[in-house]
Amino acid sequence: MTEVFALPETLSPSGTGTFQNCPLQFRFQNIQKLPQPPGAAAVKGNAVHRALELLFQLDAPLRTHEAAHDFLATAKTEFEPTYDITGLNLTPDQASKFWADCTTLVDCYLRMEDPTSINSIDTEMWVTAPLAKVALRGIIDRIERDADGGLIISDYKTGKAPRDIDVDGKMMQLQMYAYMLREMRGELPTSLQLLYIKDGIRHTRTPTEQSMRFVHTRTTALFNAIEKSCATSFFPTKKSGLCNFCNFKSWCPEFGGDPSKAAVEAPLKYPRPPQ
Repeated sequence: MTEVFALPETLSPSGTGTFQNCPLQFRFQNIQKLPQPPGAAAVKGNAVHRALELLFQLDAPLRTHEAAHDFLATAKTEFEPTYDITGLNLTPDQASKFWADCTTLVDCYLRMEDPTSINSIDTEMWVTAPLAKVALRGIIDRIERDADGGLIISDYKTGKAPRDIDVDGKMMQLQMYAYMLREMRGELPTSLQLLYIKDGIRHTRTPTEQSMRFVHTRTTALFNAIEKSCATSFFPTKKSGLCNFCNFKSWCPEFGGDPSKAAVEAPLKYPRPPQ
């Protein structure tokens, strides 16, 4: 008998990317919600995001270098007791290197732009918008106003900047944020920017009504494909270099695994401490 999977009630920009990269990974991660271990790079990014979130809650003149470092210390205090850090099983030397890397990333950001010059109006803002069969949902790192009063969506990235030919693909997540923000506030942002703070590279795009229609059409088509996969239990694999970083490789048929065993075996392989 074919197993039928429940449809997700919401869909995030990152989730659509996961489904495009590998539908089976999407099933494990977004439908079955199987546990995964924390990854050092992702946790570093989260800690730096938290420090910048706190920094931009201050009035502009108070967003000093000292304040940014103080807020990274706050993030460290918040994160260290959590599974995000304890699950990394860092040695004392590794932990010292981890937080030194976070400090370097904060310094890279401060060299990239002057936080006192940013007219920030929201940070880590939840946005949502309904489609025909599902609700889009996501979190915007920062929303600001430009000199002419237009809205700018800014997204921090702590990883390596992409090749120029790959930027538009990376921008799709921000186009989806722009769509949700427009649906919520009735205002189309004037600019989208990806801030690759480690490399000091900024990529910008201008959303248009045409790009908003594309978001709607593309996301609807993706959800229709997800719906079909849930009904048929067919979640194909897409083998690529990303497989080397996938926590579900053990259950992937591309590598001799059995997807039906993941629901039982993943919690045993990746046990989480009690909340």
